[in-house]
Amino acid sequence: MLVREIMTSPAFRVAEGASIEAALQVMATAKVSSLPVVASGGHLVGIISEADLLKELLEPDPRAHMRLVAPPSGPMMTTVSQVMTAHPYTVREDDDVSELARTFARTGWKCAPVVRGDELLGVVSRSDVIGALARPDREIRAEISKAFEEIGLESWHAEVTYGVVHITGMASDRERAAATSIAQSVKGVRRVTSQESDV
Repeated sequence: MLVREIMTSPAFRVAEGASIEAALQVMATAKVSSLPVVASGGHLVGIISEADLLKELLEPDPRAHMRLVAPPSGPMMTTVSQVMTAHPYTVREDDDVSELARTFARTGWKCAPVVRGDELLGVVSRSDVIGALARPDREIRAEISKAFEEIGLESWHAEVTYGVVHITGMASDRERAAATSIAQSVKGVRRVTSQESDV
């Protein structure tokens, strides 16, 4: 799977000069955990996450503490540019989702902006990946079968169980490689195995 096949586009975003309150409202309404931050020309300059906001916006409740809580020092942050993470990790539309999924698992990040140069195209999240993995087997099988027919691999057949594709057919190693490659490119496929049929 490629990022462009599962990303959300257009994505919710916020301007770098917007207020933190504006970012909060967009996050709460859209039910997203982070927002790409864009400059006036629409170019990506950062990302603001739930974590960025949580560490800035709440003062301690004195009822939960044995000692008096010191008053906050320094001015209160008010704009997105003050709390965002600049130069965020990004992906391109043709990047491999499997590599991104490993990055998500390793870092704990919930999403990544999708860019072309510094132009924001969309966002891809962990929930986008999970949604693709939950695609029904019948849809995956139908898409693979159609693709086989379109390129003349009618002798190859696909069975799908929980996203794992097993393809069978009588053909050359070259055709087997082509059939495997096609199956691997279909949204929702987790693994592909192949076998030469007896008939």
